[in-house]
Amino acid sequence: MGMDMSDNARLSGEVLLDVGSPEEYRATVLRFLTDALGRIEGPLKARVDDLADGSAGRVHGDALVGRIRLSAASLELGGMFQHRPYSPENLDWLAERAAEGRTVYAVAAVIGQGGLNVEVVCDLTAWRDDADDRWAVLRMETPDSGALVESIRAVAEQVDPVFGSIGHGGEMTCTELEHALGLRDLGDTYDDARRILRGYDWITVAPRQLAAEHGGAAAFAGSALSTVDELPSGALWLAATEEFADYRGSAVWAMFEAVAPMLPTGLPTRREWPGVPRQVSPVVLEDAEKYGATRAFDS
Repeated sequence: MGMDMSDNARLSGEVLLDVGSPEEYRATVLRFLTDALGRIEGPLKARVDDLADGSAGRVHGDALVGRIRLSAASLELGGMFQHRPYSPENLDWLAERAAEGRTVYAVAAVIGQGGLNVEVVCDLTAWRDDADDRWAVLRMETPDSGALVESIRAVAEQVDPVFGSIGHGGEMTCTELEHALGLRDLGDTYDDARRILRGYDWITVAPRQLAAEHGGAAAFAGSALSTVDELPSGALWLAATEEFADYRGSAVWAMFEAVAPMLPTGLPTRREWPGVPRQVSPVVLEDAEKYGATRAFDS
């Protein structure tokens, strides 16, 4: 089974969570990495086969292989990364590094001659902030939307999520909506993120506090969303459409209108992201206050 690389290029999903104890966080990271990498091993092998049949196969021949590499950032600014090959023992090592407060990564890629990266199939990150150790972001980027949705759903069910999303939206610490409102990052929004929804995308996870305040899953019965599920924590899992390719036009409006009372007030404006141009998720350029929102982030 090959992956559709067109619509889903750089599709990403993430869950923002409170770290809690180092032991709890270590277990959460280990579950996330083990689960997500388990789902991606098949697609990685399939992608090697697909590329071997094309021009990459003619260039690299039998050197084309799938590889998963684990990396831990240094706790010192500008310090060296530590890298290890993928194995159950090394996943334990990586989760231990995460529990120390480091940002850790796992990258599944197709490698060619000389160790050249031919194509990245999946990026996994457990992100920690240098300035605020209370929160973490677990993020997955892959064109394989099935593996992505299943992996992010598994995390969202296991923790008490502060926020979550799947789509083309935002950066690790700034949603598309936050960017459009001129907010910088989670330093501006984390303290209020259980009482104001940080943004929305094809799939949106609203925290249990907002879910309860706005009537829970039953309150969305009349919405045009394709999925409204209550997660074990009481958080809500909201999907605009069954397939990401259909998340446009009226489907974007449906998600916006469904979550608008939870969103921050303020008029979003179209702003370019710095750096390399990339696909972005649409933001409705309307003040959510007109649709029931009552709170603003203290920026």
